[in-house]
Amino acid sequence: MSLVNADRPSSGADPTPSPGRRAADLLRRLIAPERLYIGALGLTGLAAVLSVALPPAERGELSANMVSATLGAAIGGLSLDTFLLSRPGGWVFSRGRRWVLAMLAASILLSAVAAGLLIAVAGIGSYLVGVGSAAGLTIFNTVSSIALRRKSFLHVYAMRAVSGAVLVGGYIALYLAGQLDGGLWSMVWLAVQWLSALAVCALVLGMARRIGPTPTPEATVSEYRADMAAVGNLHLGIFAQMMTLRFNQILVARFVGAGPLGVYALAVAALEFAQAGAVVRAQRILASRDGADGPDPTRAVVKAALPVALAAVLGLAVLGYLRPEYRHAWILGLVLLPGSLATAAGKSWSALLLKRRGERATTVVAMITLAVAIPAYFAIIPWAGVIGAALASTLAYAVHAFASRASLRRAQSPNHGTV
Repeated sequence: MSLVNADRPSSGADPTPSPGRRAADLLRRLIAPERLYIGALGLTGLAAVLSVALPPAERGELSANMVSATLGAAIGGLSLDTFLLSRPGGWVFSRGRRWVLAMLAASILLSAVAAGLLIAVAGIGSYLVGVGSAAGLTIFNTVSSIALRRKSFLHVYAMRAVSGAVLVGGYIALYLAGQLDGGLWSMVWLAVQWLSALAVCALVLGMARRIGPTPTPEATVSEYRADMAAVGNLHLGIFAQMMTLRFNQILVARFVGAGPLGVYALAVAALEFAQAGAVVRAQRILASRDGADGPDPTRAVVKAALPVALAAVLGLAVLGYLRPEYRHAWILGLVLLPGSLATAAGKSWSALLLKRRGERATTVVAMITLAVAIPAYFAIIPWAGVIGAALASTLAYAVHAFASRASLRRAQSPNHGTV
């Protein structure tokens, strides 16, 4: 039963629903979690579109701050969001809040350090924005995973949508004030990350109060050690995935410059629209306690992603016509399109693989992909610039999807659905 219809009575219980009930049902359908997530992603995309008001070099500074923060959070965040989502029922109560908070504190510190190092490597950006945003992102991602474990998809995605709306409003205000400084726009982005982090913390604290006092943890030392081993195995794989997805932008900043980075990051952001459905599906798979039995949803995910990806490329072409400084963005989007579809498939397959074969299997796939991606980035980007970055990225995304699919086939058994 879906979250949207979870509280609806059976047809026999209410054969003639009242107008109020029908209106409530319609409202629930309109604000379904999937629609909220896509809406949130759309607002983030709108913010990316608005940022083309900046000259490419200023947008490059904004992009460098964003990628350093997001990659820093991915590297230092220890993948606690995915780890918490993948734990069996009752895990938090068996470990206790102190253990979860200690893991969160360590991840915040490591994220800040990683973001600072990435800013240094890129040679572009603000340490304040990069480090501060990485900490805010880590808090939001980790704490929101606790809410998602409680099936609060609607609340978490609503917060994402509100944050996106605030970001759009901030960018519009700066544009109307004539402030076309990438540093100022980056500060607005920093403020939005912390707004989101504080909001989701308030949500989870409210949940904790409703639950009441938790039982005394019953975990043994060996179980805590097993947690650390699982975090390490899982994070190694996700670290490799994020390096594959984002490190190319760090190298574009280093070897090509702020202006080309601004154009390339715009194309990447546009194509990420196509992955919205895959992200939602992957989170549902990870939050499910049933072991991800059932048919593989990836074919439907890719079919849904294709028209969105094509629309993103068309949108980039229109933007390039209106803003000649970004006229090459649609070409980059076209080169990235196959990789975007491969990423959508890979997210779904990777979540299924994690549920069926565990952290080690996803780690092996991610490390294989990274072994292809990093040499390709270093070999192609200094020579071919942003076109090379797009080509190398598409190659890496295809490798990840293919390897995930191959590993998932080996996980088939009579107890699993068709893959």
